[in-house]
Parts: sequence; C-alpha cells; structure tokens
Amino acid sequence: MKNYSKKILVVLLALLPCFQLSVMAGGFDESDPVYIPTQEKPNPNPSPRPRARARFTIEGSLACQYYNSEVTIMADSTITYITAQVVRLDDNVSWSNAGAGDTLVIPVSNEPGTYVLTFTLSNGKSYYGEYTLY
Repeated sequence: MKNYSKKILVVLLALLPCFQLSVMAGGFDESDPVYIPTQEKPNPNPSPRPRARARFTIEGSLACQYYNSEVTIMADSTITYITAQVVRLDDNVSWSNAGAGDTLVIPVSNEPGTYVLTFTLSNGKSYYGEYTLY
C-alpha cells in the first residue's frame, strides 16, 4: 500500500503546476490570488558573449499576481520605478500603469480570456508573464 501512496503523491505533485495559471469558473473563490509566473524578456540585440566567466545578479524577490480584478507586481526594495501593461489576447484590450516604488497595481478586467503581462523595472530589465481566466 505504501508504494501506491508514493506513486499517487508523485503524480499529484507533477500535475500541480498545470493548475497554477488557470482560474476555473466556480472552482476558485474570488479571494484566491492567481500567481503569474514571469521570466525575463530576451534581449533583441544581444552583445557578444564575454570570454571570461561573468557573474549575473538575479532579482531576489519578484512576484506578480492577479487578485480581485487587479494585477500586482512586487519587486525588491532596490527597484524605484515600474512600468507595466496587460493585454487580453482575445480582443487586444489593454491596461497600463506606471509608478514610483517597488509595487505597482494595475486595475484590469475579470472577463474570461488569456492575458499577457509585460513590465520594465527601473534597473532596465523587462519581464513578461501570462495568465488565463475561465
């Protein structure tokens, strides 16, 4: 019996990321935030690679979430300005905001659809993420 329990647990843990990006109608309470995974946008004009090994600093705390018709971007305290835009891909409706500080809130729609979040921090790095509302 122990062996089956371990296998079931492994399968459930493997499926967990599949549910991270979706909000099912009636399946989640409006009070449950949807975390938006983000990644750095690739540089369209990359510089030549250095010959020596270089150290790169990665943002220590960067989080984005959709909650109650708002997208919130939270960065670490070294960030002084954030500009952001959210686009609903189904009809290209967009919302944008910019502001000083390490947190930015963008009021957005709660209509079903796929949304893309793009934002740039004061350090010049740009990020994007995607979430879907059903």
